[in-house]
Amino acid sequence: KNIFDFFIISVGSKDPSEEFFKATDGNVFSTGFNEMETKQTLYSLELDCLIFLEAMNTAQLYFLGYQRFAEVQILVMGAPVTSGIETFDYFLSGDLLEHPYRTQLKSDHYTEQVVLFDGQAISFPDSQHHLPQDVALAAGDAHSNITALEQMTLLGKRKDTHLFVCFQNLVKIQPHFDHVLIDILQADPKAHIILQASRHAAQTSSLSNRLKKTLQERLCGYSLSENCPTDSFDRIHFIGRVPSDQIIEFLQRSGTSSVVLQPFPFDGSKTTSDALNAGVPLVSFPQRNLRGRMTGTILRAMFADDVPNDIAMCCIANSVSEYVSKALRLTSDQQFRNQVIAAIQKTKNRIFNNKSVSLEWAKFLSRALEQRISDQELEYEIGFGEGDKHYRSFTAKAIEKDQRDWRESVMLGRRSII
Repeated sequence: KNIFDFFIISVGSKDPSEEFFKATDGNVFSTGFNEMETKQTLYSLELDCLIFLEAMNTAQLYFLGYQRFAEVQILVMGAPVTSGIETFDYFLSGDLLEHPYRTQLKSDHYTEQVVLFDGQAISFPDSQHHLPQDVALAAGDAHSNITALEQMTLLGKRKDTHLFVCFQNLVKIQPHFDHVLIDILQADPKAHIILQASRHAAQTSSLSNRLKKTLQERLCGYSLSENCPTDSFDRIHFIGRVPSDQIIEFLQRSGTSSVVLQPFPFDGSKTTSDALNAGVPLVSFPQRNLRGRMTGTILRAMFADDVPNDIAMCCIANSVSEYVSKALRLTSDQQFRNQVIAAIQKTKNRIFNNKSVSLEWAKFLSRALEQRISDQELEYEIGFGEGDKHYRSFTAKAIEKDQRDWRESVMLGRRSII
């Protein structure tokens, strides 16, 4: 704040919280869905730099991205894919979030110049304020008289229930992840899968029918018959949309043996931080591209280099079968589960309020805007101290290990460099 003047333009249905007003000295503008007002506001501010936290989830943001409102325009990984839009100068990611040899891949898809921050490049505050929302509006067609949390409470009260929770938008549940859910149901008769229903009944119905068809094909082959036993499908539950922190709070308080499933090839960052902040275990299978590497990167940053390897790798799988086995172990092996939860509680502070991320932002903005500010001055301004430097040392080691492991696997013929 002592170096730059910040303004926040809120586009869409949600109003900014008080925290935004405090952080920007009241420089907050809410334009809702009024595209003309948004344009006028952006032009009137005469910005040197405009940062889009994402540009793919609404048509209004997407088409705003085609226009030039500032000399430097930056896209952040709120939607972790390239925009394909020429007016975005930079795309911000992290060296641990990207493939260790990204520039050598044939399918490097970014149209923007990619800027890699050191380390995880994502940091959430450990205490977050969630705005109240209309439950019926959030749930849409999935709204019922029994709330989502009440449905989960009823499931949790069943004897020896294992809850496998995936509260991502249904568009992230890709067909090959269907088999993961079916594998879990078949391997654990106590397993119940919790999925977040779409606001639109047709979308939920489409996934439900697809899952049921996959289960039938797995049990009875492609010659489907009415006699094919699909009882295990009754252990897949779709609940109405609620904020992720409420679901996590329930899992934390209920005492139910539960695990959060992060899907692939699209996983999540906010849901990951919510789960880890509450000490709830989760499972991830890192993919080649950014959109599937966020959870694994946050886990690695949290466990760093001082956690026993079996605990540090508790939640990061290297294959689909390993993903399933890790998820099953985290619900059935109570001693191991307790060790993982203890490790999460001990080290989770590393991924919240991470000043290394703040320093990376300060360094990049000062250079992109051609401000002659030394790294030492920036460190002083954000209060970056000796304790924060240990994380940067870990980051460098992690990158070297990623590249070494990849080189060895290519030499052994297990992977292709393209």
